Amino acid sequence: MSDKLQLPKSSDFPPGSEFVIKEFDLPLVRIPDQGWFNWYGGSPRPYDVSFLKVDNNWPAESFDEWIGVIQASLTGE
Repeated sequence: MSDKLQLPKSSDFPPGSEFVIKEFDLPLVRIPDQGWFNWYGGSPRPYDVSFLKVDNNWPAESFDEWIGVIQASLTGE
């Protein structure tokens, strides 16, 4: 097993995927027909959307911004 975690690429996600940031540090993605996933720590886990409120999340401005949140979760920044 590799010691270096491979970050996802935009091509890993189907068209229509939505990249969301919750409360500044939680990278979420909604994948059509699959649901929501939490990528905090670099690995996807199913996410319960009942935790999303109108004012605690927003669309990532770009895929790079969303990846930056994942990277920060790995380094503790």
